[in-house]
Amino acid sequence: MALTVDKLTNDERFSGDNVLQFLLYLPLGLVLMAFRIVLALILWIAAIILPNKSAVRQLLSTLACWTFGVYVKVKGNKDPRCSVLVANYVSCLDSLAAAHTLGTISLRKWKVPPFFASTLGIKNAAQFVRKQHFTESPSKPVLLQPEGGPTNGKGLLKFNDWSFPIGNRVQPIAITVERPFTNVTVHRPNDKIDVFPWWDALWFLWTPCSVYTLRALPALDRKDDNDQEFVDRMRQAIADALQVEATPWSLCEVSRARRTPAVARRAPPPAARRVQEVLPRVPLADIVRDLEKTRSVDVTITNFLEGITPYTPIPEPAVEPQPSTSQAPPKYVSPAPTGVFSKSAKERQMSFQEKKAQMIAEARQRYIEKHGLNVASKC
Repeated sequence: MALTVDKLTNDERFSGDNVLQFLLYLPLGLVLMAFRIVLALILWIAAIILPNKSAVRQLLSTLACWTFGVYVKVKGNKDPRCSVLVANYVSCLDSLAAAHTLGTISLRKWKVPPFFASTLGIKNAAQFVRKQHFTESPSKPVLLQPEGGPTNGKGLLKFNDWSFPIGNRVQPIAITVERPFTNVTVHRPNDKIDVFPWWDALWFLWTPCSVYTLRALPALDRKDDNDQEFVDRMRQAIADALQVEATPWSLCEVSRARRTPAVARRAPPPAARRVQEVLPRVPLADIVRDLEKTRSVDVTITNFLEGITPYTPIPEPAVEPQPSTSQAPPKYVSPAPTGVFSKSAKERQMSFQEKKAQMIAEARQRYIEKHGLNVASKC
């Protein structure tokens, strides 16, 4: 089955098949959570009182791993010449796993207390505005996760979230996580990127153990690549290591797909289907949103054709050419919105009527072929 954007996130916290195992572990998980909350309070007090030194930070990092039940395995070797490491996004505690074993700093936009951020190995991305900070004399390597947010690991999102320009040598890191005895989702997408996902962290306290595997891949040199080509090589290397697909979707599109079902239930389905029959390459979610504003099929079709409502066209599936004895009308492809209007309303109306007539003729021909009708052409 082909991977779709709605399959990149889990709708429920418990995503396993053995519900009985989940229920049997539930009381033990609550007791374990209570014990770890006490341990977290000790960690909080120690982070405030103890001095900010390397040995102390390592101790606090170890205590944080015990608190959240994080166990880390590293495969491969970190390249000492690389000041920038790029990894996929698994959960809110990726930074803790990487800081504890690789000694990295993760850049985040979260607004969290300084002692908590230091313990998890994170820094506020707004503090770093100069590229030279990490490319000339870095104190610690930086771990970047340009997906911008977590998924369920079935695919790799586009790399869009860059805190600063990358250098000419980068080491990819492939991160995976397993949870013995339970199959609980603790990597739900967070709509507010500047807020730490405390609810996700709470599920770490409940699960018995989270085993992280950090696979250090061979470092990549830029060579003659431009920025986009270099990013594509990094992303493909991580996707190959994880044995997943490098998807064409961004985190924004994943978040929008999670909200689509609720929007679709409020929209009139027959009207949306009528628009989609005329404009098959316009996403259903965009049709529904525009229909909620216009409450008119004709106005919505006009908005998409004239570029008033922008959208990203659905890619057309590859179709093998087949010989045909009858001359079919030329296939119409919905144009991408340009935002350029004709000079007069009459010209715009004529353009719309011509396009509409062509698409209706095409839809009629498809209906005839689908149902095998023998309809004689009118002279």
